[in-house]
Amino acid sequence: MKLLYITHHTRRRSFWRYENLAFRIAQRGHEVTLLCISDTARRGVTESTVNGVRYIEMPDLLSGKLRTGWDPWDAFNRWLWLRKNLGFDLIHAFETRPATIHPLQLMLRKRRIPLVIDWIDWWGRGGIITTNRPKWYQILFGPFETFYEEHFRAMADATTVICSALGRRAEGLGVNPESIFKVPIGADTENIPFVDPNTHRAEFGFSSADQIALFSAMDAVMDVELVFDAAIKVKAVCSEFKLVMTGNGADVLNKRARQKGLSEFFIHLGRLPQDEFVKALTCADVFLLPFADKIYNRGRWPCKIGDYLAAGRPVVSNPVGEVLSIMQVHPAGELTAFDSNDFAQGVIRILKNPSRSREMGKTARKIAETDLAWSGIIDELEHAYSYALETAEI
Repeated sequence: MKLLYITHHTRRRSFWRYENLAFRIAQRGHEVTLLCISDTARRGVTESTVNGVRYIEMPDLLSGKLRTGWDPWDAFNRWLWLRKNLGFDLIHAFETRPATIHPLQLMLRKRRIPLVIDWIDWWGRGGIITTNRPKWYQILFGPFETFYEEHFRAMADATTVICSALGRRAEGLGVNPESIFKVPIGADTENIPFVDPNTHRAEFGFSSADQIALFSAMDAVMDVELVFDAAIKVKAVCSEFKLVMTGNGADVLNKRARQKGLSEFFIHLGRLPQDEFVKALTCADVFLLPFADKIYNRGRWPCKIGDYLAAGRPVVSNPVGEVLSIMQVHPAGELTAFDSNDFAQGVIRILKNPSRSREMGKTARKIAETDLAWSGIIDELEHAYSYALETAEI
């Protein structure tokens, strides 16, 4: 089957969901073209092939974080490309920003092709926009964000959602429940090994005596204040405790740690290359996943949980959304109240009971290898495509 994946993200930011799905579905024998935004180019369309996926990168006049599917120039170039490339069996649109949906609307008038639309985050109506955009942006652009997030959902022949809450929201917008398929992000057990915590500690300056809690934030950093406040309480009980972070926002988070008085036992490793990131994961005794009971958490998939579970360590989190769905069935850590005292006690219980911690770690790895195995997720994705092909009115 010839598939077109189309996203409003840049090539650099497309990996965690779109590229993972693209190259894994390509391994099933499908021919995949992924249309995305160039990281920097303002003119010219570039093409390349990596891991069996053909990439088409579109120019965009905006810069940096503004390259998120709002540029008319980007939309125009996509329309020009699409009108010359109609030979796809199915289109999978990842979200419905203007540069994604409007060129598709024009294309589909020319030739009707089965359409699947993906929903990855709860953005408007109290969603992520309320926590990682300034107030002026929410006031000025919130209605536009919500409109483009919701308005075009009924166009799809099938809908893929990253979490159950977005599936229910799609139903509320009139999407047929039978056409909704849950396709989360899998656990990378192929590249994240289940090894002893001391395997790579020396490479990062850690000792075997250190009791390491790790928090990773590759994109938005949310709910981190709970981690800082709890860490102070854990340190008071566990003298060898270290709080380690990886990912974005090192300068801001180091400053915040100093303000909180955590500098003595806080280490931010920055955004590491993937192989180094994997090594850092294996150094942890416990992983931290603060998850406030907010709309933006109920309506998303915490990408880091797949990495945490694959590494085979207990997770301390909160009983919200997809975290609750996973961990209430499998005892892979501690679910606590969204309170620094309770969160700290969850960490302490794990650090003070190594045998229980090891059992939780084994359970975590088993979840990664079964419930979050990519093979099952791609099976569900192919079911969504089959449904769209069978029900589309062509």
